[in-house]
Amino acid sequence: MHQTLEAAVKNNVQNKSSINGDLQRDLVCQEVLSKLGRVKHYHGIMAFNVFDNKWRVNVWVEDWSRPEAISPSYNIKYSYFCTVEDNCISHSNPEILSESRQSGV
Repeated sequence: MHQTLEAAVKNNVQNKSSINGDLQRDLVCQEVLSKLGRVKHYHGIMAFNVFDNKWRVNVWVEDWSRPEAISPSYNIKYSYFCTVEDNCISHSNPEILSESRQSGV
């Protein structure tokens, strides 16, 4: 009974109300990571529905920058306020750019 996110969206595209909050959160996270590409020192991603179709998405990375560190600290490297329409991100503030474009590589 386990289905992929893509299959779930295809099954539910006619009936948007049948897409539950967890699936919507997973879709938002997957789209942000897809747009970012490979994130250096990636640790995780969290998305929260703020209201209606507005989402806050935070991308976390490991930080070993302290010389005395015996374990990493975790910091938010990217944070976006996204608007979702038809199960896709229609707008984000700031714009989601691939990590290579952000670093100028």
